[in-house]
Amino acid sequence: MNSLIKFRSKYLNKNLPILTKSWMRYYAQPDKSVEKKYTNSVLLPQTKLPNRLSGVKRIEMDNYLNDKCGFQDLYNWQRKNLTGPDFVLHDGPPYANGSPHLGHAINKILKDITTRSRVIIGQRVHYKPGWDCHGLPIELKVINKIKDDTDKSNPIKLRKLAREYAKQETKKQQQEFISWGVMADWQDTGCYFTNETSYVCNQLKQFINLYEKKLIYRDFKPVHWSPSSRTALAESELEHNDKHESQCATVSLLLKKLPDKLKSYENRKIYGLTWTTTPWTLIANQALSYSPDITYAIVENDKGDIYIIAQELVDEVAKKIGNDLLNATYHHPITGIELPFLSSNHVSNKIGTGLVHTAFAHGTEDFLVGLAHKIPVISLVDEDGKYTDEAGAKFAGLDVLTEGGKTVLDHIGENVVHTEKIIHSYPYDWRTKKPVITRASNQWFINTDILKKKAMDLVGNVNFYPKSRESVAINCLNQQLQQRPYWCISRQRVWDFVERLCKLIEQYGSDCWWSMTIEDLIGKDYIDKHNLNIDDLEKGQDIMDIWFDSGVSWSSVLPDGKADLYLEGMDQFNGWFQSSLLTSIALQDVPPFKSIFVHGFTVDKNGVKMSKSLGNVISPEEIIRGGKNQNKQPVYGVDCLRWWVAHHGVQHNKIPIVNTVLKDSLESVQKIRNSLRFLLGALYPYGQPDNKNIQAELLYLDKYMLHQLYHYNKKIQKSYNTFEYHNVCKTIINFITNDVSAIYCHMIKDRLYCDKATSPSRIGAVDVIGEVLAVVTRSIAPILPHLAEEIWLHHPENLASVPLHHLGPHYLPDEWDSPDIEDIIQSALVIRDSLNKMTNTKTLTLDATITVDEKMFTKLTKLQNETQSWTSELCNILQVSSVTLIKNSDLSTPQISLKSNDNLLCKRCRKYSTSANEELCVRCETVLISSS
Repeated sequence: MNSLIKFRSKYLNKNLPILTKSWMRYYAQPDKSVEKKYTNSVLLPQTKLPNRLSGVKRIEMDNYLNDKCGFQDLYNWQRKNLTGPDFVLHDGPPYANGSPHLGHAINKILKDITTRSRVIIGQRVHYKPGWDCHGLPIELKVINKIKDDTDKSNPIKLRKLAREYAKQETKKQQQEFISWGVMADWQDTGCYFTNETSYVCNQLKQFINLYEKKLIYRDFKPVHWSPSSRTALAESELEHNDKHESQCATVSLLLKKLPDKLKSYENRKIYGLTWTTTPWTLIANQALSYSPDITYAIVENDKGDIYIIAQELVDEVAKKIGNDLLNATYHHPITGIELPFLSSNHVSNKIGTGLVHTAFAHGTEDFLVGLAHKIPVISLVDEDGKYTDEAGAKFAGLDVLTEGGKTVLDHIGENVVHTEKIIHSYPYDWRTKKPVITRASNQWFINTDILKKKAMDLVGNVNFYPKSRESVAINCLNQQLQQRPYWCISRQRVWDFVERLCKLIEQYGSDCWWSMTIEDLIGKDYIDKHNLNIDDLEKGQDIMDIWFDSGVSWSSVLPDGKADLYLEGMDQFNGWFQSSLLTSIALQDVPPFKSIFVHGFTVDKNGVKMSKSLGNVISPEEIIRGGKNQNKQPVYGVDCLRWWVAHHGVQHNKIPIVNTVLKDSLESVQKIRNSLRFLLGALYPYGQPDNKNIQAELLYLDKYMLHQLYHYNKKIQKSYNTFEYHNVCKTIINFITNDVSAIYCHMIKDRLYCDKATSPSRIGAVDVIGEVLAVVTRSIAPILPHLAEEIWLHHPENLASVPLHHLGPHYLPDEWDSPDIEDIIQSALVIRDSLNKMTNTKTLTLDATITVDEKMFTKLTKLQNETQSWTSELCNILQVSSVTLIKNSDLSTPQISLKSNDNLLCKRCRKYSTSANEELCVRCETVLISSS
């Protein structure tokens, strides 16, 4: 039995099927219970739209609709045919590397739902897909394919291969995005690529603009450094390994100069006790940091050694010495150099000893301590993560993460009080999956201190979606801004005369930096004018940080440098959202976005984030086209994937992707298909052109349906406008299941099937069905574009096969908003609910006597203006044979009595009614006579 039969309304008896088998047939075939001689007179719904598509047929139909309904031309069509102001959605560029995963699907489909929801109501959109074509992922892929080592170090060769690889990958990703129905101009001219000449030149110009605003500087500072990639990393390029093992050490450092309060211990050896998870940095130790807010104690061990330690971190305090360690000094454990105790607020008494080993080159907080005290930074680690010669012959060349730490501890053995191994969270390079270090090096920076406060102030004017997580999103972005002391925008891989350089790049491409000599790059005139010595000049080898690369995309892609919406995953608070915000504040004093929409990330059945390294990923193609074993991995189709994204991609931080969820999504799409298929079949043009000039008669139920449709449309549009796509899904299913199927369609089936084709009340019902189909199909189109277009191709009035999205908005008149009519029908439905609870008997065989108070009586008389009736609208709504309506002002609740009748069953309409004819009721007899 068709799944629509399973639909139930709160107003129906749970055992009463909403639709009979005869009603659910979409082709004019007789029900066995109807005499064959009456079959052709029953106006059953008819349509050629298939009831269900599965397997290969589903894939073939998706491909056919993509082509037939102009999916790839829709973006340019709406640019030419719709009016502004434009809704501008800026696309955060994914890497041009690897096949799209479910994260891509969530992101691109949510963006497509957003833009389609605007087009379907007649608003023009601006959306330009982009790709990040620079960066280590592409370079590593290319390097791994190069067999000749000399080519690996040839920047021209490497860059050429990287461009070719990026182009190849963008084409593959494009094809998948197109297959998902994503609306865009997919020609190269309609997309943006961060390696194209115009983009690079714009980026250099924005860089010099920042420099001229004194926001760019070069400095020697600690940054996250990946020895495995030999480059600096941004915070967003790290992933934390919670199972990292570190060798930790508690180390004693002999005091040379004692603070005043310890002068009485001058004849004894006193040690500062420090704890570190990175023993390899001890070689670069430049200070011990203490907190002015911590109370320190001196503690004597069983050997007579005296240690300084935070009071809260010892079990027994020997003697309190206050918190004044100013002017104290100690011996470096390796070099013996005298070093200071320095006050710092980053010291805590929660872990360790309360004295922090401080190496200015290997920690951001450490560096700030040295900066505050104007002490030069010592860096003894090279780009490969190995000690330099300056570290000393015993250590030079050792890998700091492996041999380095052990060698240092062995060398200072007498100072090592205790060693241990701990498992903790540690930053890794997200590409190579290997640990990073903090290392000072010369880098280019953006001064974020100048920008942060203004950025945080202006974030208050930005709308965040979903609204349920708005405060969390604002706090997250502000927290990321606060925690960023500076922004390192340079990278070390194979970058003041920018205007000239841009012209050279436009003429020769960006490879000219490597292929031309310094003299060619600068130009003889410039050299002579400024009296430059070529021997004193060298080409910089730094390249731009990818987050600066993509962060200035607003200046290259957006018409006015500002978008209505940025839509990305929650991880972009630390990435693209932030880099775009800071560069835009710096260069145009406003955020580049009016709104930010944040979605979550996919998790498997165990709630674990999907990752290639964990092997728990599912390909979008596998969902759409099925796997090798289609019993376990069936074909779900594009619309099922899109419904899953819409229903789950907004409301969850962790988006579940398991078979049960996909099956639920498929069932929802099928329910919608079945319902719209019935509405489509009901529009079959019986009686045309005879009924074209007949004035339609709208009954109260019809007007009620239009009222519900009016408010459904309002609710749908509000949810689309606030990006609450999960609520769109819920509203669609609820409306189709209850208002359309269980109430309206169920109650009009008698006049739809059995009234004459030219009956004004039947024409009225068909007109309402046409409106319902038009509105609901448009409401599903942003999420289920393939189903929407397939429905519209089968519309009996769409003789030219015009795509639904080309039709323009469908406006609903305000006069459909009829609260009074809603009140009347709801009163009848309350009675119907009570009636169905009273009996399991088929109610069409029953006569009902209904006694109500005056207020409800007044409402119900609109549906039945006589005391007793077999044909009133109230009879149809209650689905009984007859209704006797009585007023009793003393009643507080309606009273209902039922009794069986002896009426005959009409063998055409299947209703029980009084008639002299043993086979037909009066209405059916009249219809047949007038049709003969």
